[in-house]
Amino acid sequence: IVQSGGIKWRSKEIKSLLITGDQLASSPTMRPFLLLTALLVACVQASMAKKMCPNAVIFNSYNFPTYYLTQRGNGEMGIAIGNGTRFVERDALDGTKDGISLESLSQPGYFLCNVDNIIKLVKTDKSALFNREASFLLEKAGEGYYRFKSTTHSKHYLRHQSMKLKLMSWTDTNLFKADSSFGVVCASDKLFKLDVCDGEFHLISKNYPKYSVKAGIDVISTISTTNGTRLKFVTPALNGNPRAVSIESAEKPGHFLNTVADHFVMMTKFENTAEFRNASTFKVVIMSNGYVRLQSLRNPRHYIRHSEFKLRLERWAETKLYDQDSSWKIDCALIPCETKAFVYNPAYENARGPHCEFAPPKWWQISPFCKDLPANRPSPINIEMGLCKNKSAKVKKIGLGKGWHDERKFILQADAVNSADLTVTGGHLNGTYNCFQFHFHWGSAANVEKGIGSEHRLFDATGKALPTPMEVHIVCKRQELSMSKAINTTDAITVLGGFIHQMNPKDHDGWAGHVIAQVLSNMTELFKPVGHGAVVSAKDVETVELQLRDLLPESLHRFVNYDGAFTTPSCNPVAQWHLFTDSMKIRKELLLKFTKTFFDKAKKRPMVDNFRPVMSRHGREIRCSFSNKEASPEEVKKVASETRVVS
Repeated sequence: IVQSGGIKWRSKEIKSLLITGDQLASSPTMRPFLLLTALLVACVQASMAKKMCPNAVIFNSYNFPTYYLTQRGNGEMGIAIGNGTRFVERDALDGTKDGISLESLSQPGYFLCNVDNIIKLVKTDKSALFNREASFLLEKAGEGYYRFKSTTHSKHYLRHQSMKLKLMSWTDTNLFKADSSFGVVCASDKLFKLDVCDGEFHLISKNYPKYSVKAGIDVISTISTTNGTRLKFVTPALNGNPRAVSIESAEKPGHFLNTVADHFVMMTKFENTAEFRNASTFKVVIMSNGYVRLQSLRNPRHYIRHSEFKLRLERWAETKLYDQDSSWKIDCALIPCETKAFVYNPAYENARGPHCEFAPPKWWQISPFCKDLPANRPSPINIEMGLCKNKSAKVKKIGLGKGWHDERKFILQADAVNSADLTVTGGHLNGTYNCFQFHFHWGSAANVEKGIGSEHRLFDATGKALPTPMEVHIVCKRQELSMSKAINTTDAITVLGGFIHQMNPKDHDGWAGHVIAQVLSNMTELFKPVGHGAVVSAKDVETVELQLRDLLPESLHRFVNYDGAFTTPSCNPVAQWHLFTDSMKIRKELLLKFTKTFFDKAKKRPMVDNFRPVMSRHGREIRCSFSNKEASPEEVKKVASETRVVS
């Protein structure tokens, strides 16, 4: 590679151009001219960005603009509402000129790959077959849209069908054309952190980082060092464009940034006219440095910029000053509250002071650790048994202290009265941990019927979601640390989790069924969501005696482990999760009893669906104590005796 003037030259390409020049030259006098022409062509080609985006890219469906290419169970790709999977563009693995391969940003080495006409995110084995199935040619499908054509299978394109991404033979129909067209959204790491703002933000000037947009009502908007206006994106935009936004005042709902006479920008009350809707519609242009520009769709090539501290809509100019004055940083706007608490149901959310309650999408306002970011190791996540192709050498057998098999009194929060010998070792733990509390997560009555209620979602080796209407968590801390120290020390907490299933009507109570029945018989109806999971009010303290060992599966042979966090605020990223995959079964009526409890005395807030939505895995390793080629759960009962009991 030779680099000159910011242009990278591949020596083999220059050589091919020289050969072409020799062949074309009819005389020695023509050769310099032809060589110069060829090099100029190479310069133009090199200066054209081969990549669609400089950093990472996500793709949305043309047919369903709010749906993005997303990894599903068992690595399969499809489209869904959400952030979408971020990809890095690579040169085609099979060497096809101008072809590309798409590598996952969060899982390096994993590429979009055709597997029997189903598109999956698969780890490369560097074989010629893999390289061919993971290589595509881009075809323009309209302004801002592309199609992906296989380099191996003639006239085959990526297309979504029934929300799944497939490789299919081209058909000349409007539906196929729409389903095979994907929009391109350039994604920078900084920008994607903004998704957790859930709408409210400040616009910060790039040129004056201490200045933010101040948008008073019916006055020209400015930038100011004080009292920046809280704003929120509205999408689809007011003119109905699903790929554009309108910008509403979070402080004065129903008022929008709007361009008025002389191209000034003002915050004005909504008017139900085409003129108002179009003047309040903008495209968010994402730049690689984490800033954005706001482009008018009514006036192409016009952007919101500040000039003499006033906001105007002005035509693009190739100057450094215009570049800086039209670049904005989106900064999450924190809502002032005297107290902050969390709820699971958005219907109960009250995000205004003095006493604020936030639903899961806004838990980041309680603690920044609740943002869905790689550094926060968020929990819960999808547990895909298909990833357990081999045993991990990094995990050991779980060892339990002798107290696990003794009748032990628990205050019904449920905190252990004495946890000195409720110890756990092994797994991926470094040291001995004391287990001091357990709790459950479950769904509503309707979700129990659907098998939904656990925090972690469990998928079998084929990628099929398993019904898990309830999950039990046993919380433990490193023995030598105080609680205040443990919750701020990486891996100082471990949570042992078990999945509870509904048994068939003809079955007898399964393992742990009688224990949960005992817990239920002592459970009060006065609950509130404080701390980790659902707990009862301190003034309604009751106790229950049980063997903690009965709250985990009969065999502890099969479990998965990953680096995670608490699943409720403050979401500290300090937990080692050990999730046992053998099921515990209880009767349906016991499951439904949980759905008849309440968070409040007035019984207006049912204690149901008390689980946090699944977070992104961010490429974290899933460590397995077993291979999915091993025996089924029923066949591994014989290894129950292998569980060690230590003093």
